[in-house]
Parts: sequence; structure tokens; C-alpha cells
Amino acid sequence: MKEIIVVLAISTKKEKGWLKVATLRDSWGDLGMHFDKLKFGNVFVAPGLYDVELANNAGFGQNPQYEVLQARKIGTFEELIEITKNK
Repeated sequence: MKEIIVVLAISTKKEKGWLKVATLRDSWGDLGMHFDKLKFGNVFVAPGLYDVELANNAGFGQNPQYEVLQARKIGTFEELIEITKNK
């Protein structure tokens, strides 16, 4: 599944990184997803907009367990605010 997400918070305290996110299409409530810190540590640098491909690794009947497969930074909130200042 491919989504543009809003990353609200990033945690790298545990073995896998964790993102607190919201989507642009739907409000999924308390949505989060794991990411490989070695592969995506330089992508998820700050809260902002990201284009991600993700998978739900949960078994049948379990709560979703999303994991990032691919990711591209669109812009951090700081970068996006700077762009609007120049227009």
C-alpha cells in the first residue's frame, strides 16, 4: 500500500524505529508504523510529509502492524513553512 503520510513524531529508542502518523486521506486515529533504522534513518529526519510504501504484517484478526517498505521525504514541516514564506 502506498500513502502520503504526515509524520507527527519519530522514535529511535528501540531496535526498530517508530513513527506516529496520520494520513492525508483518512484519519486513522492512533496510527503508527515501524521502520528499519539503518535503511530509513536518514529519510525520517523530522516531522513532516513523507511518501511511503507500507505493509500490514498483522495476522488475521489482529490489530494492524504497519511497517515501512520504501520511503521518500517530501518535506519537513520547517522546510514546507519556508517554501510558503517565499511565495
